[in-house]
Amino acid sequence: MPTYKNITSLRQSLNGKVIEPSGIVHTTSYYNENEVKLLKIDDAPYYNPVLFSEVVTERMTIQIPEKDNLGERITKYAIHFFAEKGRVIIRYNSEKNDPPLYLYETAKWNVRCHDRTIDKIIIDSDENFVLNIIMEHIR
Repeated sequence: MPTYKNITSLRQSLNGKVIEPSGIVHTTSYYNENEVKLLKIDDAPYYNPVLFSEVVTERMTIQIPEKDNLGERITKYAIHFFAEKGRVIIRYNSEKNDPPLYLYETAKWNVRCHDRTIDKIIIDSDENFVLNIIMEHIR
């Protein structure tokens, strides 16, 4: 997600955003350099959809972050689980949320949230376990 600067004396439009003369914009989209005159001034900030990537081996509660690494509010995200070892018990938002999701050894599970329906994930087990979790921001 590089940083660009409008190097003209005219307003430029890019992906619905108006960039004033000498204005700066961050964009993940490609654009036609013949139509829009922007100068790349920095490769940062770097876009990274990964919000959380962890190997969990003990009881844990994971809080879904409110904002991504660019400071944008997270409303859509996907959570990917892979139970490498043991039986894992997963509850969303509350320990009272029954029935839980049970993942047995080698099970995979994906959850897509499009309106922040999950704010925290409670991970537990009644035995030794290894759970891989990846959480990604969906745009």
